[in-house]
Amino acid sequence: MRTAAALLVLVLLLFLNPAVAAEPPAARMDLAVLLWESAGAVPFAAGGAFSDVARNDDGATAAAWCREAGLLLGTGDGRFSPDRPLTREELAVALRRYARILGRDTFLPAGVAECNDYADISPWADDSLYWACDAGVLSWSEGGRLDPGGTLTLAQLQAVLEDFLAR
Repeated sequence: MRTAAALLVLVLLLFLNPAVAAEPPAARMDLAVLLWESAGAVPFAAGGAFSDVARNDDGATAAAWCREAGLLLGTGDGRFSPDRPLTREELAVALRRYARILGRDTFLPAGVAECNDYADISPWADDSLYWACDAGVLSWSEGGRLDPGGTLTLAQLQAVLEDFLAR
C-alpha cells in the first residue's frame, strides 16, 4: 500500500510540477520584444500598427517597431497574432531581414542541400529558412528536415537570438 501511495505522489509531483512540465512555445510577440530590445528598445510610437495589439499592450511598441523596420509584417488583415506560436520559418525570415539591416551577408549560395520537407515550406520563407540553416542561425532538424512549422521555446528563441547577435 505504501509503495502504491509513494508512486502516486511521485507521479503527481512529476506531472503537476511546472518545472518538469514542457515549456510552451514562444509567441510572435516574444520575438518582437526580443528584436526591439536587441536594437536598444528605441522609443517608437506604438500607434495602432496592428488591430489585435492595443496601444497599451506590453509589446505594442515592439510590434510597431518590427513592422516599421520590416522584420515582422503581420499575419494578414492588419493583424499581428501576438499570442500565436512563432514558427521556425517566421523566425528565419525575421532574422534574415534583421541581418540585412545590420549589414550582414544574407547571400544564399547555389547548391544548398535539399531537405526532406521542402513541400512544407511556405513560398515566402524558403530562401530565408535555407539561409538560416546554411548560416548556422538555425539547426537542421533530424532526418534532413528544416521543420518550417516547428516551434521553439522562449529559452531556445533567446539562445538563437543571442547567438545570432554575437556573430
